[in-house]
Amino acid sequence: MFVLMVAVLPIVLSDHPPDFPRKAGLGDRFHYFRGRSGRRYLFSTVSGDELADFRSAVVVLAMRGVSGRLAAYAVTSLDRCGRPVDGQRPWPPEVPPDAVVLVHLLAGTAAERLALLDDLMPVPLALAA
Repeated sequence: MFVLMVAVLPIVLSDHPPDFPRKAGLGDRFHYFRGRSGRRYLFSTVSGDELADFRSAVVVLAMRGVSGRLAAYAVTSLDRCGRPVDGQRPWPPEVPPDAVVLVHLLAGTAAERLALLDDLMPVPLALAA
């Protein structure tokens, strides 16, 4: 059974990038997004072209604000074939050129990815539907 979910979010801002990667010369490749629970989730920035290489991951599309923080506007989970798993709201067929694409690879199961998506929603998914 597959649960299909993509969300278009009211703006969710990233936390500041972790200090260690920045100090190690990796720039701002890594970002945290904080869920309603207070838990922080680590995301890695990838190019829109690289997104096709990812499987079983949570993906965020964001815009960079003037402060340098990222404002997430869409989030989905990718299935084991790399397809967005959602039926409620369409995921863009192409990643917009000005979007910052981020992937979270630490949720190892579909249930963990679903829980992460639910935590990132400003309103619980059950209420948002």
